[in-house]
Amino acid sequence: MRNPFIIGQRVYLRGLEKEDLKSNYFQWANDPEVTYYLEMGWRPNNYDLLEEEYFRTIRSQNDIVFVIVDKETDRLIGSCGLYSINFIARKAEYRIIIGEKDYWDKGIGTEVTKLVIAYAFEKLNLNKVWLGVNAENIRAIKCYEKAGFKREGVLRQEIFRNNRYYDAIRMSILREEYEKSKKIG
Repeated sequence: MRNPFIIGQRVYLRGLEKEDLKSNYFQWANDPEVTYYLEMGWRPNNYDLLEEEYFRTIRSQNDIVFVIVDKETDRLIGSCGLYSINFIARKAEYRIIIGEKDYWDKGIGTEVTKLVIAYAFEKLNLNKVWLGVNAENIRAIKCYEKAGFKREGVLRQEIFRNNRYYDAIRMSILREEYEKSKKIG
């Protein structure tokens, strides 16, 4: 494991490093299957844009981005993070992408989501973590529900991708819900 920050059962999370940009990380935004339900992927990814986003992210006091790494192979398989962190309102947006398709449908997304939620509530003292998800991305919705997220509402025709509009589902988990699930689980 190289520079682990949060260690799970099958994966660990560490900070995004500049050299990651030249790895498989670079290709995920160019893969139409990976970005099918996402707002990213509408234009080709290039190193300069990725580097610009990298520097913006690491300098931000309100975004915390991790890469997801397979513990067994040290392979970079995705990224996740807390964005637009509001330390006064104690809330943040959660985002995740599993870019390596051979890791899909194996529970990795749920494991990672639970790790980040624990970090948000236990280390950052947040009260709410929220997200938006394409209403047709059933795999992602199931993952978030397994991690404890609840549906808040629907944002109609929120996303334009694949030559059409999609509704987005707004979901969140509150600290009290997280604490309750810890006692049960």
